[in-house]
Amino acid sequence: MLYFSNLDYPPSGNNLTVKYIQTSQRKSTPHYAAPFPILCRLLALLLAFAVGPSVVFAQEWDQDKDHEHHHANDPTGAWLIRNSEGQFILTVFHKGGTLTGDVQGESAFVPGAKPPESVIISPESGVWQKIGWKTFAATFITLEYDANPPFALFEFDKIQFTGVLSESGNQMELTALVTLFNADGTQKGKSFPDKANGIRIPLEVLPNTAHTLPIPAVPVP
Repeated sequence: MLYFSNLDYPPSGNNLTVKYIQTSQRKSTPHYAAPFPILCRLLALLLAFAVGPSVVFAQEWDQDKDHEHHHANDPTGAWLIRNSEGQFILTVFHKGGTLTGDVQGESAFVPGAKPPESVIISPESGVWQKIGWKTFAATFITLEYDANPPFALFEFDKIQFTGVLSESGNQMELTALVTLFNADGTQKGKSFPDKANGIRIPLEVLPNTAHTLPIPAVPVP
């Protein structure tokens, strides 16, 4: 690059002397370092997309194992239960601490009959919670009412029970106390004990299917 440095004007002459200085100009080199971090991040993103499904599957597998371990220690799930009279009850223990169920014969009545022959029983609804490593407590209520209009309430049934799970968590033994109440909430007679056994309803994935159904035994008095 050239630029004028000094203009010398001799005091008496007519000659003009021009001095110049030549500076060196360095060639600029392309900055390859600047895009390098961006390239690394792009490669990392592509790698994450490539291995993403495997990571998700591994997490789901771990959750399944945790799910099985958890269910070995609490009753969450669906159960087939049998009481001391041989009556079957389908009960579902929900994760949030509630339970629902259906009792064998709950909708049976004699048409045109009067209470108690015309009385039917509602599905059971209640709550449960763990009270130990493999033990839990539960309380549920059913309604007994006349099947004929105006569907007058016959009584409330309250069943309290303590459950103990087996080592695998797929079976349970229940010790229950049944109390009946009038429509105004006053107790109706004395409470009486009962027992029951339960088996967890197994999950079967098609095309596999079992040709026998596990049935809980009638509890020994």
